[in-house]
Amino acid sequence: MYHPLIAQASNIKTQENPPYTKEIFLAFYPQFTDKLPDVVLESFLQLGQDCVSKQRYGKMWQHCIGLFVAHMCTLYMQSAADAESPAADVLAAAQAAGVVTSESADGVSYSMDTSALSQDLAGWAAFRLTAFGVQFATLARLVGKGGMYVW
Repeated sequence: MYHPLIAQASNIKTQENPPYTKEIFLAFYPQFTDKLPDVVLESFLQLGQDCVSKQRYGKMWQHCIGLFVAHMCTLYMQSAADAESPAADVLAAAQAAGVVTSESADGVSYSMDTSALSQDLAGWAAFRLTAFGVQFATLARLVGKGGMYVW
């Protein structure tokens, strides 16, 4: 038996999102035009549709889904390597980036701290890797998931 009060209290959002298209995304983020294969961008748009609920984000939804997709596109671009690249280049492109903590000149050495990826935005670590992700996580934390009660 369906009980609307219990369904509302569960905080589970099941409503379908309105369309969020490539055209909408590229109008807001033209810097991604012709930078990604269509299959990749379409995949991230679908992922955004699945992860960012209009019912939860309300009037912020279009902005938040855009930030989410821009974050995923940026991570993709950071890790992308040319198809003809040797394996070492592919692996180097896919390494997690951290904060440069020290540098040298003649010896050409530097140190990177990746522990910062798991601090501050606890549970949101990957979103700290891009400015889009930090903005998305900040807004998502404002929205929060709220209380949850499952009958």
